[in-house]
Amino acid sequence: MRQLSDAFSEVVKKYREARKLSKASLAKKAGLHQTYIGLLERGERSPNLDTAKAIANALEIPLGKMITEAERRP
Repeated sequence: MRQLSDAFSEVVKKYREARKLSKASLAKKAGLHQTYIGLLERGERSPNLDTAKAIANALEIPLGKMITEAERRP
């Protein structure tokens, strides 16, 4: 079974790229380090709820929408 955290990482990357944000700019908006965003997008890190919320806020997407989308990914 696929991990939700892996699917969430793909959703983060999808929305970051759709908004034409670099990893560095997303990280700055979310109060994180750009290395962490890279690790997250590659599935090497999983965010806790507070970090996931900070990323969602930086992307201006409801966290619930991002989680729902991740749950629906094959």
